[in-house]
Amino acid sequence: MDTTNLQLKDYLQGLQEKLIRQHSEYRIATLDAGSDAREFERFIGRQFRLRLKHYMLTSRARALEAKLAISSRSTHFLLYQREQLTAVLRVTPSPFEWASLTHQYVSPTVALARHVEFSRLITHSQQHRPVPINALLAAATEWAIDRGYQGVTALCRSPQRRLFQRFGLTPITSDSLHIEHRARGDYWLLSAQWRQILTALQQPFPMNANYPESRDECIHQF
Repeated sequence: MDTTNLQLKDYLQGLQEKLIRQHSEYRIATLDAGSDAREFERFIGRQFRLRLKHYMLTSRARALEAKLAISSRSTHFLLYQREQLTAVLRVTPSPFEWASLTHQYVSPTVALARHVEFSRLITHSQQHRPVPINALLAAATEWAIDRGYQGVTALCRSPQRRLFQRFGLTPITSDSLHIEHRARGDYWLLSAQWRQILTALQQPFPMNANYPESRDECIHQF
């Protein structure tokens, strides 16, 4: 493992240790690819219905996930508070879900082939604290480093874009994309290699600071 990856792992482990130190009621669970992900699916299904994001639950959306075998290929990260599931994140290797959604705009490059896609980052609370979410991202990123991936990519709305950009991801496209299968919503396609994430974490206003999150920062997603 090269120096960049080792340094980044130190920062990521620090974010996770901060969660344990400051918020002992939280814990992160990892469901390996092929594991039973029904709890994850029930959680995001409920959140989509509560937020009237029914286009995420259509037969077309489910058919795309089935075609790409996303659930069986993905590793799921679950954040619990006092044993209540409060946030989730899905990590998927190529082929990416976003590639099928954005094919009329952009296609994956060879450089992205060794990335993983972060998706379904969603929380149940409108007052969610930043430290637990940072630790969830850190756990997923450390997992990807340990398995030899070279970076992260994500398709997201503007609130997630701000969160991911603080984590080091940058837009691949200069303008937002209008995804037909998602109510023509505005989406951003982002990516980062490990060096970019390490640089972001080393900034004076890093991810592990106790900055306030806006009400919409983590919750109005997809």
